[in-house]
Amino acid sequence: MPVRLTGGPRGFGPLPNQPVTPNQPAPTNPPAPTNPPAPTSTTPAVPPNVPVDPRLNGVILDSRLVRGTTPNASTFDAARNRIRRGGTDDDSLGGGVAFKGKGYDVVNERLVGPETSPARVALRDAIWQRLETPSYLLESRPAKAVDVKRLGQALSEVASARQAASLAKQAQTSGAAAANLADFVANTRGVSKDTRASLLQTLSAQASGVSGAVVAGITGSEAFAAMSHAERAQLATVLSRLDDPGLAVLGSMVERTPEALKSTDSAGHTLLSNLAALASQPLHASLAGHTSTEELLEGVLTDVMNPNRIEQGTAATCTVASMQFELVADEPAEYARLMAGLAGASGVVKMRGGGDLRLGPGDADPRGRSGRSASQALFQSAAMEYANGRFANYDPVLGVTVDARRGQERLGLKPADQQALLEKLFGVKYSIDRLFSEAEGAKALERLQGWDATGARNRPIVVDLDQGKFNHAVTLESVTRERVTFRDPYGVLRSMPASTFPKVAVAVHLPTDVKRNGVG
Repeated sequence: MPVRLTGGPRGFGPLPNQPVTPNQPAPTNPPAPTNPPAPTSTTPAVPPNVPVDPRLNGVILDSRLVRGTTPNASTFDAARNRIRRGGTDDDSLGGGVAFKGKGYDVVNERLVGPETSPARVALRDAIWQRLETPSYLLESRPAKAVDVKRLGQALSEVASARQAASLAKQAQTSGAAAANLADFVANTRGVSKDTRASLLQTLSAQASGVSGAVVAGITGSEAFAAMSHAERAQLATVLSRLDDPGLAVLGSMVERTPEALKSTDSAGHTLLSNLAALASQPLHASLAGHTSTEELLEGVLTDVMNPNRIEQGTAATCTVASMQFELVADEPAEYARLMAGLAGASGVVKMRGGGDLRLGPGDADPRGRSGRSASQALFQSAAMEYANGRFANYDPVLGVTVDARRGQERLGLKPADQQALLEKLFGVKYSIDRLFSEAEGAKALERLQGWDATGARNRPIVVDLDQGKFNHAVTLESVTRERVTFRDPYGVLRSMPASTFPKVAVAVHLPTDVKRNGVG
């Protein structure tokens, strides 16, 4: 399955058995910065040529960074379906990055937010690059002796005389091209003629480069050998629509998590078949000029291989970004099915629990991406549109929802909106545990003791955290007596002291069929 970095595989942090300088004490009343600051720590640099284990610990924010944030008691405005703590409306908008510049006051902002420490960002990017790149593109390969004349003869059985001659010429001048071509010829004996020709076409785009290495590497894998003729044809279709970055991600998936390709969606179709559908279908007319099959396919592949990249950017979509992460991490084939349906000719796809996700005007407009990939922006915009209800329209470029009946604009999603979308996306019933006071937050924490998301596939728990004039939705990773670990939809695994949870949690969205110390 996809590599979802959890306390190990969902996040990143100090290298094992390496010392980390403790965070420095925070000022008693620090000025509110434009972006939430990351914890001050020094993570040892990764020595050159030493493999980085992606199963690293999660990022931990020092407890001193969230002291002095006790909210007042709360009330609940049932008519407007909003939780209030000290006058705070619950629209679950997101962290302070998107809203500080719009005049919103932000409290508890050091609890969440994007990673801003250059050292940690560099470490994260290094881990992600390694995760998304097959080993044969990371390591130098020994020279391989190739009989170019025999190679040319073998290629003539697959390609036209002109193409075979061109490839043989490349093999004469490049050892890498010769090795990739020789491996391909040997690996694809017994593969159907059409599939073999398609694979060779992808390889020949740059026989000595990424396309050559990835096609040779994939066709030489155990996973490829175990595929049926239909699966190999689907794989060839996907490969044919990928640029170098996407080829590298697919090569890594086949090498590291090939079982993900055979995972199935709610209709019984595999991830591979859904990727092939996305690769081969015509895109919806409204996507023209905004994105392409290649970009969307690469985005979906990257989301699936490394769901840790999924984030809200600067958009007010923390709620649906959190759900997208959980869906991709637990149900990659279902996610690919939804994306293929959204991007397809009709622009409509039915969710597992009922209800339709629909492609809206401007959903893929680059002006509305807010730092997200095309696939992330597309999914989150469609999800916001569904959750907002039938009388509201989400504008992805402006990042607001317009209520057609009242002529009002609003940001984010209300608790009932979140519940409706969770039930449809994951196909299970959800309840909302509204926390009106710290005492109720403490009771909720007690019920959540022992929670571990790795043992609850397709059953995420979403928590709304008080952020002043708005709330921020995150998903729970684990709960112990000491700490609550959560996935911040800025793409960061974070934690807080357990004692802080009752002070900042204002709502918990629970799958009703999950039981854990009373949860559900």
